[in-house]
Amino acid sequence: MISQATQIALSDQCLTWRQDGRTQSLPDMNLTDGASLGVMGPSGCGKSSWLRCLLGETLSYVQFSGRIAIAGKDVSRLPIEQRGIGILMQDNPLFPHYSVAKNLAFALQRQGLTKAAQKQVIETQLAELGLADMAERLPGQLSGGQQARIGLLRTVLAEPALVLLDEPFNALDAERRQQVRDWTFNFLRERGIAAIIVSHQADDLSLVDQQLYWPDIAVEQPCEARTK
Repeated sequence: MISQATQIALSDQCLTWRQDGRTQSLPDMNLTDGASLGVMGPSGCGKSSWLRCLLGETLSYVQFSGRIAIAGKDVSRLPIEQRGIGILMQDNPLFPHYSVAKNLAFALQRQGLTKAAQKQVIETQLAELGLADMAERLPGQLSGGQQARIGLLRTVLAEPALVLLDEPFNALDAERRQQVRDWTFNFLRERGIAAIIVSHQADDLSLVDQQLYWPDIAVEQPCEARTK
């Protein structure tokens, strides 16, 4: 039974790697509105693949089983666009022929805001991230760090029930990293967006509510033993 305070419940999760049959079993996870889970582990251990599976992607090299419930509703078998989950991967591109403002407006289009209200939101949040003069630029005119901030902003502006962030601060220098990290956690908590944040940097997860270390969750038992 899912508590009314629990917005996200992940259970009976298991990854099976097709090449060698290796399995990884994950503990049950519960997140309330605005809460965050940090997952730390070395590169290449399966964290990013797990996020893609939670989103609903079908991957050729790994099979995912498990239950994903949002506000008490099992979304495990729903298509990606109906799950209420947003994702930012390290290679998430911006729309190259759209300005920064149009990229961000795309994330706001389902919220019923007028164009004037969208413009105000975009201007306010760009200023918060030190990007106030970037609204009319194309992605190709931005530095890697600027693109990373715009990509992060576009992901969270959509306000999904759950957002999955894969190394979201990786392209930022130390000073900017702390600023953007603080902004991100404040934004998520203020709007009640639950988050799973993957990183191999401990500092990036210093503000999360819960934390897991990926190698500690690997097991040898097959998925069938855990999935009813």
